[in-house]
Amino acid sequence: MKNKLQFTVLKTRWNARIWEINLNGIKVQTPIFMPVGTKATIKGMILDLLQDEKYIWQHIESIKVILANTFHLYLRPWSQLIKQAGWLHKFENWNDGLILTDSWGFQVFSLGLSKLDSQWHSHKVNIKLTEDGVKFSSPWDGSKHVFTPENVVDTQIDFWSDIMMVLDVCSPGAEKKEIVNRQMQMTHRRAQRAFDHFLPKYDEARWVLFPIVQGGSYLDLRQESVDFLSQFARDGIAIGWVSVGEDKEKVQEVVAFTAPKLPKDKPRYLMWVGTPEDLRFAIEQGIDMFDCVSATRYGRHGVVFSDEGNMKISNAKYSSDFSPLTPNCDCYACTHFSKAYFHHLHREKEVLGGVLIGLHNIVYLNRILSEWKREMMG
Repeated sequence: MKNKLQFTVLKTRWNARIWEINLNGIKVQTPIFMPVGTKATIKGMILDLLQDEKYIWQHIESIKVILANTFHLYLRPWSQLIKQAGWLHKFENWNDGLILTDSWGFQVFSLGLSKLDSQWHSHKVNIKLTEDGVKFSSPWDGSKHVFTPENVVDTQIDFWSDIMMVLDVCSPGAEKKEIVNRQMQMTHRRAQRAFDHFLPKYDEARWVLFPIVQGGSYLDLRQESVDFLSQFARDGIAIGWVSVGEDKEKVQEVVAFTAPKLPKDKPRYLMWVGTPEDLRFAIEQGIDMFDCVSATRYGRHGVVFSDEGNMKISNAKYSSDFSPLTPNCDCYACTHFSKAYFHHLHREKEVLGGVLIGLHNIVYLNRILSEWKREMMG
């Protein structure tokens, strides 16, 4: 067995660290924030913008890793169609970057709570967790499907994902301990099955597979999950879902407890966390990789990341404010347009405003990480 993802230390400070990831010929310096492209697109974004210094910021690295969602792409346009198109990199024109695909464990959680997208019409998902996997009906046409730890790996292979996630079970933040424990044990069994399927079939190829530590807000369960899943952390490991209903203090407690216990020589990925304050806290605990839809989702709702905290561009005080979104940002949104213009776009429900604020928010998070790296490197 070989490690396909090379992870080289550049600098450490207590738990915090800067490493270089080298995977499939692409080098990435951690810590990194990975924008979420759920349905083979970051909503409204031309992906080339994320790798062009004219549009992001000349003082940060170009974005090299983005996400995609296994559940959504399996159903529409269909994993086999993406394979026929030349795989996901070519399909969405992300040929010079890495793609991480999730396993849709979080979608089981979120859809199970009936958080359905309005465009899914009247179809119900009808999710059922079983020992074999997850049975569900398509929200688009009601067709029946089953995801297992094995075929979720195969589906991500069909996408030609660079980094794949095992099928886990995500517990609600306030769930009782006995239920969280039962679901965590199922996560462990699924990880074992996923790697038993992956290693003999795909180990010599380009793909890497991450296990996902679960255990809810119970620290003893988190420890048990780390102890069991670390054996599978050949190329990296994730902390799964901490932002599923817990308050911020509990999230920080779980992250601070769990992160330093993960294998020190592998990338550590904190899933679904991506606000400025969360990133600053988590990198000091030793987290290397982050993802979240907040940057672009907030952007579509007119919320701007700034050094003074989140700014709501809809506020009337910005209607005649001709200064940039933030004074120290060189992204395309800040160098070309004013708060007054974005206030106007938001009020008129023009899509451009949300797209550009989303771009700014992605740049802002990466600027935080870039400035932190420069400070660390001295």
